[in-house]
Amino acid sequence: MKRYYEDAKENVQHKVNTSLRMFINRLHADFPAHWHTDIEIIWPREAPYKVICGNQTYYVEVDDILLICPTVLHEIFSLSPGTRVYIQADFSGIGAIKEIDKAFHLMAPALHIKKKSCPPDVYNYLCSQMNKIMELYFGSTPPIYTHEKEVDESVISYTKLADYDELEIYSILMQLIAFCGKNIHLFRESSSSSSGLSLKNSLPLSNVCNYIAEHFSEDLSLESVASFAGFSKYHFERIFSDYTGVTFYQYLQQIRINYATTLLSNPELSVTDISYQSGFASCTAFTRAFKKSTGYPPSKFRVLNEEQHPLSANPHFADRKLRHTVV
Repeated sequence: MKRYYEDAKENVQHKVNTSLRMFINRLHADFPAHWHTDIEIIWPREAPYKVICGNQTYYVEVDDILLICPTVLHEIFSLSPGTRVYIQADFSGIGAIKEIDKAFHLMAPALHIKKKSCPPDVYNYLCSQMNKIMELYFGSTPPIYTHEKEVDESVISYTKLADYDELEIYSILMQLIAFCGKNIHLFRESSSSSSGLSLKNSLPLSNVCNYIAEHFSEDLSLESVASFAGFSKYHFERIFSDYTGVTFYQYLQQIRINYATTLLSNPELSVTDISYQSGFASCTAFTRAFKKSTGYPPSKFRVLNEEQHPLSANPHFADRKLRHTVV
C-alpha cells in the first residue's frame, strides 16, 4: 500500500480513533519551544537529547527515560543522530482522578529517570512497561536499532488499534505514573531527608496535596493548610518541602500556573479571566508569576501551543491530509 499526502499544519497527531501517539524517531532534528496537553515520554535508545522544560535543563542520555508533564513548555535538541522512542497520550479526560494531577505536580516539569542511578529492578520494570505499550501500539515490537542507511527512516503507525488496546495502553501508562508517584524519591538526586520521610507523615502530606489540588483557586495560606494537616506551621513547612521538593508557596503557585496553562489552550478565555480562575489576586500578579515560571508572558505562551500553532522542525509531527491511497 502506498500513500500520498499533501502538506498541512503540524499538530499532535494521535493514532486513528485514539488519544495516543507513539513513534520511533530517527531524524536528527531539533524541536522549538512548544507545549501541548498530552503527557510526553521520551526514551533515547541510540543517541542523547538535551531537553529544556520550563526553566530546567535535562541531559537525557541513551536509555534514560524523560516524562514531560502536560502543558509544560519544552524545547528539544538533538545532539547526534540516533533512534528515540516517543509516547504521547492525552490525559485531559481523566481529570476526575485527582491523584493523576497530584503525580504530575510532584514530577513537574519533568521526571528524569537515569539508568545509571535508578535501581536495576525499578528500571527494568519501567522498560518492560514501555515495551508492552510498543507491542500493543505497533502490533509487534518494531526494530529500535538501525543500520546507518536507515537512520533517517522513522517508524510511524497509521493503522487502528485492536479492540481495547487503547484502554490497555492507558492502563499501563496509569500504572507507570502511579509507580513513579509512589517512588518519586528514587528518581531525585538529592541528599535531603525526602528519601527518609516517615510513613507517619507521608499519608497526611498526600492528603494535603489532594486538598491543595481541590482548593488552589481559593485564598490558601501556609498556616491554614498546616492546620488542616495537623502539624505546626514550622514542622509542616519542613516536611512538606522534603515531600514535594519545593516550598508550600512554590507548590501552590505551580499548581495555579499549571491550571492556567490548560486554560490558555481555550482561545475564548481572556488572560484576565484565566488569572482569576487560577487563584491569582490580580492579572498583574499572574503575569509576573507566569513569566518567572515559564520564561514567557501568558499571551506569548498561548502562541506556542502546538495544537493551535504547529511546529516546523520535524515532518513526522505533521497532521497530513490523506489525498488518496494506492493499493
